[in-house]
Amino acid sequence: MHNIAALKAKILSQRRDLNEEGLNRLIEEKKKQIGAGYLSDAGACWLIASELGITVEDEAQPSDDFTPTTLQLGVVEATVRGRVLSIHPTKTYSRRDGSSGRYRRMVIFDKESFLTVTLWDEASALPEQLSIKPGTLIRVVKGYVKAGLDGKPALHVGYRGSIEALHEDGGFTTLAELGKDVSEVKAGERNLVVKGVVDSEPKYSEFTRRDGSLGRVSQFYIKGKGEQRVRVVLWDSSLDTLNRVRVGGGVMIVALRSKILPNGDVELHGDEATTIHPYAVEVSKKVLRLISKGASTQEATTILLVDEARNIKQYFVKGDALQLIKDTPYDTLLEVDCQKSVIYSASDLNIVKEDKSGIPRSIELLTKIKDIKGTSDQLFLKVIALSKPMLQDVATKDGSTVRRAELIVGDETGEIKLNAWRELADKIITISPGERLLLRGVSSQVGRDGAQHLTVKAYTDVERVK
Repeated sequence: MHNIAALKAKILSQRRDLNEEGLNRLIEEKKKQIGAGYLSDAGACWLIASELGITVEDEAQPSDDFTPTTLQLGVVEATVRGRVLSIHPTKTYSRRDGSSGRYRRMVIFDKESFLTVTLWDEASALPEQLSIKPGTLIRVVKGYVKAGLDGKPALHVGYRGSIEALHEDGGFTTLAELGKDVSEVKAGERNLVVKGVVDSEPKYSEFTRRDGSLGRVSQFYIKGKGEQRVRVVLWDSSLDTLNRVRVGGGVMIVALRSKILPNGDVELHGDEATTIHPYAVEVSKKVLRLISKGASTQEATTILLVDEARNIKQYFVKGDALQLIKDTPYDTLLEVDCQKSVIYSASDLNIVKEDKSGIPRSIELLTKIKDIKGTSDQLFLKVIALSKPMLQDVATKDGSTVRRAELIVGDETGEIKLNAWRELADKIITISPGERLLLRGVSSQVGRDGAQHLTVKAYTDVERVK
């Protein structure tokens, strides 16, 4: 049953040229017109309102709103609640009359579905006016529904529609709850929220599109559970977004899509609507043993650590952690964060004094020359220098030249060449025949002649043994 007084008030509020006396007269006339026994005063009000073009329906309450999951094609006008995933920048379009207009797209979601919302003209400014950002819970009022390119419902907001920012509602999934560890991402997914640890410095470059406009692309790796690294490629992202990328920091990256590469790896792509948020990842610390320290510059060095299962892990050390590593002797146990591959702070390296672990020491990792087969990495050998180092300049394919140092070393099982390229040549050019050496973390390769040889790497230490 409807309140007749409320219906009359709504009609009179929208028709200033009509007073209550005139409305009562219209009600009696309508009842006589329809006939006795068919209309109440309230029913007459509904018919009169319809004829006058007046809306007297009760405003939809939140419980009557659609969500991205419940919205269907065929709904002419809809009010939808959801949480914002992404907001694209405003763009322009040309109308049929030659004038220009504005539009922008955003995506909202609930527990099960995503919905594209297009804001037209004046409505395109609403996100800024209402301080709406990814993660904001909103209510899109009086949008009209059309089929998107994928055939699913898409919501449009024009001059009759509006947006409201809502208070938090525990019934709606948050961005963090929507997120998944990068190791769980599969190919062909869209609207992804991915969590992980930044595992490389971002690389930024610019390019020119076919239409002559300037484009931007940034790339970096993030790492998740199980040490899996995945490359993230962001197209036309703002510099403010990229400034949130710090090696070793936990991030939640919102609005990505995944693709499969020819080699089977998954790669993540984002665009100008992608946002990056700091995210506190669970610290996973582990005790490892220091077994190699590469060439130290004033800014950084590369080290090798080994675990109980003889798995060797590479870390890049810089900042105030660098001096600590320089002063730490080999075979020291260190507690480190396994999810980080770059160590900045000395506080991230805890020296373990009591050594009761089963982690092998350097001497237990030694390999004999006769046992080296094919391509191997991070080998440990105790050898003697058999020749003077030979230094030469080698021409590269691009026409430049690089230094290469070569030294013959051997043990009781055989002899092999040890090569060092570029600045790493400094590690072996001062070695004299007869010196005993402990090669920490060299790699083995097979040359074009089929002969095996060793190569000094960034994490290699050529230690003189007395």
